[in-house]
Amino acid sequence: MTLVDSSVWIDFFSSAPGPGGHELKRLISASEPVALSGVIVTEVLQGLRWDVRRVEHQLALWDLLEPGGFGTYRSAASLARLARSRGVTLTTIDALIATLALERGAILFTLDRDFRHIASFTALRLHTVPTN
Repeated sequence: MTLVDSSVWIDFFSSAPGPGGHELKRLISASEPVALSGVIVTEVLQGLRWDVRRVEHQLALWDLLEPGGFGTYRSAASLARLARSRGVTLTTIDALIATLALERGAILFTLDRDFRHIASFTALRLHTVPTN
């Protein structure tokens, strides 16, 4: 399962998608299991000015990985503290997204470089865009 971050979805829905958007299209065409979470949906939709219904419809097609309760939030806070102890400041949402991927054994597909820091001191696995 690949948890696709908002940065990739935004690129995917762009009028001129970059490598991340093209890679997501490839994953979808290959019927790879793709998921997102509620906070990712919120991040994508809050920036839209038009085509909101079309994007909502597209995002609704995919599985949602959601927090499993108090433990998920506690783990996200622990991850944020661990990151801070290593000189990395995480947003609450990034800590939660990374925690969801870790808890569910999902590979995180993101264009946000901050997640590389998290992967350097956790078991977080990142999907990389192939270079030609």
